[in-house]
Amino acid sequence: MYLEQLRYFHTVAEAGSFTRASQKLLLTQPAVSNQIKKLEEDLGQKLFERQGRRVQLTRAGELLHAHTRKIFQQLREAEGILEDLKSLERGSLSLGTVDAVSIYVLPKIFRDFHEKYPRVEISIEVDNSTNISRGVLGGELDLGFVTLPVEDKNLISIPIYQDRMLVIAPKGHTLASKKVVSLADLEQTTLIIYKKGSVTRRIIEGIFEREDRTLTPDMEIDRPEAMKKLVEAGLGVSILPEMSVIKELEEGTLISLPTGEIRFERHLGLIYRKGQFFSPSTIAFLDILKSALQPDTWIEPTNHLKA
Repeated sequence: MYLEQLRYFHTVAEAGSFTRASQKLLLTQPAVSNQIKKLEEDLGQKLFERQGRRVQLTRAGELLHAHTRKIFQQLREAEGILEDLKSLERGSLSLGTVDAVSIYVLPKIFRDFHEKYPRVEISIEVDNSTNISRGVLGGELDLGFVTLPVEDKNLISIPIYQDRMLVIAPKGHTLASKKVVSLADLEQTTLIIYKKGSVTRRIIEGIFEREDRTLTPDMEIDRPEAMKKLVEAGLGVSILPEMSVIKELEEGTLISLPTGEIRFERHLGLIYRKGQFFSPSTIAFLDILKSALQPDTWIEPTNHLKA
């Protein structure tokens, strides 16, 4: 069994089709199919069930895929560490982050890191918490910044930021004259909210449920900046992180509606894989992150490489 054949198998398993896998590998589809066929012959096991243009892993394929994930994750980690050992003169760092953290929390930290380690290449993927968690688990991302909680037992999370959320409306909205805006009021107005399935959406839904109310949004969007613009345009009311609307509140293009004892808040956190071996670049970034945010708890890299 050759590593190259395992790489072809792993790419097909991750992509879910021979066509997409061949594009990623920069090979023709027949070339990839032939390598998979040889691997199946060598193993005496069928690894894929063909279903039109897509493929489904067999039981044997699922077992092999679980191992190839670990193999290629460890190879990526080893390559990164070997690069980093050159006194951080070279190296790479791959991060995943939700919108709010990438815009309002991390820029200064990135600047400080770049000033100290200018030749370490930083790759940043902005996505939702679910996809970032998946990327960290798969080893494509070194660290992730997500909305807590995370549910996967193979991920470790550390709270780094308490994010107050405000009910915002355009200036002159009909609810602006109320001393306290209730959840019932929000149910009866046009509400622009995060898409169903997101962690932030579940947090907001939980607040409604605790008051025996049902969250029924009129519009669902997964980008806070887009939600803010829609509210500014007078299309409805939304619930957004305070740090993302401070400028608009100061300028008066948005107003914050008082909700009394009802508080909307979420926690943002850093995530990494259980048992993860941190590269020197990652540890150097974590040191700067800790210094900047000063969280109550932090990673104890006792079995990790020191920078």
